[in-house]
Amino acid sequence: MEKVYYQNEKNKIIYDRIKDNSFKLLKILKDDNRSKVLLIEIDGQKLVYKTPIEKNTKIWQRILSVFRGSESKREYKNYMKILKVGFRGPEPLLYCEHKKYGITLNSFLVMEYLDGEVASLSDLDLVASELRRIHKKGYLHGDSQLSNFMIKDSKVYLIDVKLLKNIYLKPGEEYEFIYLEESCHQDIDVYDKASWSYKIAKSLNLYLHWLGRVKKKIRRKDR
Repeated sequence: MEKVYYQNEKNKIIYDRIKDNSFKLLKILKDDNRSKVLLIEIDGQKLVYKTPIEKNTKIWQRILSVFRGSESKREYKNYMKILKVGFRGPEPLLYCEHKKYGITLNSFLVMEYLDGEVASLSDLDLVASELRRIHKKGYLHGDSQLSNFMIKDSKVYLIDVKLLKNIYLKPGEEYEFIYLEESCHQDIDVYDKASWSYKIAKSLNLYLHWLGRVKKKIRRKDR
């Protein structure tokens, strides 16, 4: 059974054109074992088509989809939430799920294309300011690496964001700045590294890195 969801009836045309394979492929943005992301054009409109290959195919992810829906559905709802609470991001247009016995076997998401640039080190002040705005509203970004912010007309747009309620308080905020710093591959001076909350977050960060190294060693031994 195939289910498609959209809020605007005109997006039904987009779905029909994709199913008929009657669109223009402009560029392959990503194509690996995790996901396939395409820049396409339909009737002069540039769109992003995304299918989460890894989460569509992993058995445990399929089982979980019975209760929480597909990755495409969750991402669609998340982008709607981003816009609803007052942040900038690409507008989600539709998502589609192919199910059998309630299990999602395949899914895809279509959203508007943002004609901007992925944030770079020169945009760090803008990104840090936006991250603080997210925290001020009681949320965490959820994946605050530099490449998950886009700049268009000197404004910050959120991409690949989880937008989670912050139940970790100040240490949660500091952890996101630590993660942002790691993605820059150099020290950054846009947050307070002398606070107690930073020390807690940094300790957790070091522990998680250590745990990750241990897991890698175990996996190598198993091979």
